[in-house]
Amino acid sequence: MKNTITTFALVVAAFVAVNLLMSFAKPVVAPDEPKQYIVVEIYGRTDGRQKLEQAVNQKLAEGWHLQGGVYFTPFEYFQAMAK
Repeated sequence: MKNTITTFALVVAAFVAVNLLMSFAKPVVAPDEPKQYIVVEIYGRTDGRQKLEQAVNQKLAEGWHLQGGVYFTPFEYFQAMAK
């Protein structure tokens, strides 16, 4: 019985010690570089979608990436992009 209690106490103490040591350890993570954001804005009722497509393709060719989806109103089209 004494061996069981002693073993249990040692296991609990070891568990607490490991958790205490782990709380001080911080993972090594490379810092994120700040991102650049733009919003492509196109105004036009009849040809707005085509203009937006051309503008977005131009930005994609420049190295930008899509961020989220397209937002549109009857006269405006918006696309967020990040680099």
